[in-house]
Amino acid sequence: MLLIYRKKIKAAELSRYFEVSERTIYRDIDSLNRAGIPIVSLPGQEGGYELMDRFKLDKKYLTLDELLSIQWALKSIEKATGFEDINELISKINQLIDSVPIQDKNIQLQISHSNYSTQHIQTIYKSIQNCRVIKIRYVDHKGNETERDIESMGIFLKDTHWYTWAYCLLRNELRVFKLTRIMEIDNTNRFFTRRPYTIEDLYEKEDEKLESSIRPFTVCLQFSQEMRAQVLDNFQENEIVNNPDGTIIVEKNYYTIDQAITQIINFRNKVRIIYPKELILKFIKCLDDTIKLYKDL
Repeated sequence: MLLIYRKKIKAAELSRYFEVSERTIYRDIDSLNRAGIPIVSLPGQEGGYELMDRFKLDKKYLTLDELLSIQWALKSIEKATGFEDINELISKINQLIDSVPIQDKNIQLQISHSNYSTQHIQTIYKSIQNCRVIKIRYVDHKGNETERDIESMGIFLKDTHWYTWAYCLLRNELRVFKLTRIMEIDNTNRFFTRRPYTIEDLYEKEDEKLESSIRPFTVCLQFSQEMRAQVLDNFQENEIVNNPDGTIIVEKNYYTIDQAITQIINFRNKVRIIYPKELILKFIKCLDDTIKLYKDL
């Protein structure tokens, strides 16, 4: 959908947007190509990924495999959200595939969720349908808690987490809210006229942030041979160098020190930062601060 709304996008942007490694992005792009969606890779600094010219999705016909995929997805979303409307849609899909004698029960799509988030989803969904302003108590990424009135525009799932994109009446702009960070949610007695925004406006806003953001910096990491599997899972092939002595060198670009530390600390004592020095010093301070939490033991 990103490639439909945006003409061209780089793997690094997709990686940051979906919060996955660029290696995962490359694998997903390859899978989409094999599925028949013609995604073109353009080299160079101004390059990136884009859909082939004149390509459009044919909305008239669905294959049996596509119907089964829709059925599995709808059942998983129904369990995660509790939307009653989905049951009727699932019944209609079932009518189209009832004549199939054998259906593969081994392929399942499971979306993690909790009863708490399900209640949030249902409240937000109804507020979107009725154009009702809702009040939320929200914790941002810095841990600050605020009360906001929002006009919800939509709900989406990304990397097993649910989000709502909405017009925030506190900040007077479009914002994205992660449902696990909504501590309380209540309906108000106010209604709104839907503003002329689409989810594409969010992507454009993200583009503006990327253009104004600082330039990336390169981090060099050293791993032992026993970490090879984890290195392959988390980094791109062109970022990895296997040394004759069995050690592995990784050179990766990051946009913030915090972003680098968040990933590196997952490798515990199995990784050594070679450079930059600023990152090494801040990583050591992070470890020292962690040790201080347990000084009374």
